[in-house]
Parts: sequence; C-alpha cells; structure tokens
Amino acid sequence: MNFLNRFVWIFVSPSRVFDDIKEHRVLWVQPYLIFSVLTMLVTWLSMPVQRILIEYNAQDLPSEQVDKQLEMMDKFGLIQLILVPAGVLLVSMVVAALCYILVTVLARTATFKQFFTLTLFTSVVSTTGQLLSTVIVRARGLDRIMEAKDAQMALSLKVLAPENSAALRGLLGSFEFFACWAFVLIALGLMRIFGMTRGAAIAALVPMWIIYVAALIVGEIFGGMG
Repeated sequence: MNFLNRFVWIFVSPSRVFDDIKEHRVLWVQPYLIFSVLTMLVTWLSMPVQRILIEYNAQDLPSEQVDKQLEMMDKFGLIQLILVPAGVLLVSMVVAALCYILVTVLARTATFKQFFTLTLFTSVVSTTGQLLSTVIVRARGLDRIMEAKDAQMALSLKVLAPENSAALRGLLGSFEFFACWAFVLIALGLMRIFGMTRGAAIAALVPMWIIYVAALIVGEIFGGMG
C-alpha cells in the first residue's frame, strides 16, 4: 500500500516521502518502478505522434526513404518500449552520479542511495507532466497534427522561442511547469533529508539543470518532441 501512497505523497505531501528516504524506509527500487511504468506509457502513447512527425520532417525526402524510416520505426518500436526500463535506469544513475559529486561536498551526510532515491521520486513528477501532455495531444486527435508544434503542449515557455533557434527553444523549454516542480522538490528534499541550507540546495541543482537544458537542446537539434 505504501507503494501507491508514496506516488500520491510526492505530489501532495512530499515531506512524508523525504522523511521515508531519510529514515531508510524506502529504497530507490520503488520510485524506479513507478518512473519506468510512466515512461513506458509516454513512449507507447507517443509512437503514433512520432510517426506523423517523421512524415512531416521528411516532406522533402524521396517517398522510398520515408517509407524505410517508418518501417524501421514499426520494426523496432516494441524493442524501444522494452528497453525503456534499462534506459531509464542507466540515464538516471549517470545524471545522479554526476550531480552527487557536488551534493556530497555540500552535505557530508548525504549518501548516493538516498540522493538517487530522491531524484527518482522527483522524476515521477516530471514524467507525469510528460504523460499528461501526451494524453492531451492524443485526445485532441492525431488528424490535427499538421506540423511539429501541433504535437506539443504549451506547458513551458518554449512557445515564446523562435522556430529557428534550437538553443533558445531548449532553454525556454526547460521552464516547464512539472519540470520546475520537480526541481523545487529536489531542493526541498536536499534540505529536509541532508540538512542543507537553501543556498546549498540551490547550488546543488545547477548541474542537474544544465544537463536538463543540454538534453532539451540536443532534442531540438535532432528534431525531437522536447
């Protein structure tokens, strides 16, 4: 029952989750499973949208090449879905490990397991935002997707960026409601779990935010959905 309770608590009563992490009453496996399931749902729901975007982005390519891309997507779509849990774990561990270097300097009592568990719980929040956006796009109808911006929800400031600036679109895209919520939760968690000051917690967020912005910019450069 605590499995479902903590999923709700991270949204409505995050201090209860932070206390469970601090007292070692919950391990990283629990938020990892929730995070993986949510990411798999986002991936599965996004596949038809990605198919339409491939057709849109490849308008100037020969039809044979477009058909080949769509065939590859159909062929490896299931494999992509199956590999989501492994990808989520690998990326999350690498990002957490990089950021933990600064966290452990600012808070000597911090352990990697606790920090990793915290980041996974906050990832549940940001991924819920992605799921909500994807569901809304699908609910509006795939037939309404005529260009890339039709496959995006205006939950971030990216709508203010010019189409030809991947860097600016990635930067403004980082100011997304659920992502900002997740970063705030990380700061609050660092303060409550490890006793960090507010300034130290904010400083610890800087490398995580930089990595996040860099990932969004790369996604924009390669024509991702952001």
